[in-house]
Amino acid sequence: MKHTRRLLTALLTFIIGVVSASIWSAHLRQSISSPRVFVWRNPLREPPRINIAFDSPLAISNPRYYSSMALGSGVGGELRFAITNRSNKTIHSYQCRYSSPVPVGNGGYGSQPEAGLLPGQSNEDSISTHEYAPLTLTIDFVQFADGTTWFSGSPFANVKPEGFRLGETVAAVYLLQLMSRHGVKAVMETLPRIHAEVRPPVRGLLNQESGVFSFYCGVTNTALRVKQAYDQSGAKGVGTFLGF
Repeated sequence: MKHTRRLLTALLTFIIGVVSASIWSAHLRQSISSPRVFVWRNPLREPPRINIAFDSPLAISNPRYYSSMALGSGVGGELRFAITNRSNKTIHSYQCRYSSPVPVGNGGYGSQPEAGLLPGQSNEDSISTHEYAPLTLTIDFVQFADGTTWFSGSPFANVKPEGFRLGETVAAVYLLQLMSRHGVKAVMETLPRIHAEVRPPVRGLLNQESGVFSFYCGVTNTALRVKQAYDQSGAKGVGTFLGF
């Protein structure tokens, strides 16, 4: 009788576990819009190291690994974590970097929350982590909604001041020339596609030494401040900012 009760208890526990896992997996599948992908939390992986400067406007927290498997495919991995604005200003965009002792575990990405990231607000980010390599997460660069910026100062950062300032300058010169030929309307119409119009003047500039995203972020900063100038003072504000 005791053995029967133990067997029933074990069976019931197993069923509850399977149902719970199925419900949780369904929830995760819904979040990645693929009903044919089975996703589960992976507590066996070593948590990533979080290494951000003490004065960083952003904090990284709650990292957790997930594994996934699709029908006919191998097992994949994903690291999810929260990015929180701990400054007193709205953040327009930022650059996050992840690094590892092995070549496949290094990279970075930029994020621009649609409505900005308000003080105290968090954004849920994720990166693919198919390799079982220890990772380190860090913040390289932050651009505030008012056009001011923050740099981590790391020699390995993907955004560095020198390349950033070059992007700012090249974009401003391009927009000034455009304004002199076609007026402010052409400038404002170009802003949404400015990255397709403004390219680095030096071939091979986008490298680790200068910061692979430095020029891009500098161009973005100029576009942001031109729009601010237009919103505040119209065509006159744009002309003043560009030195027209």
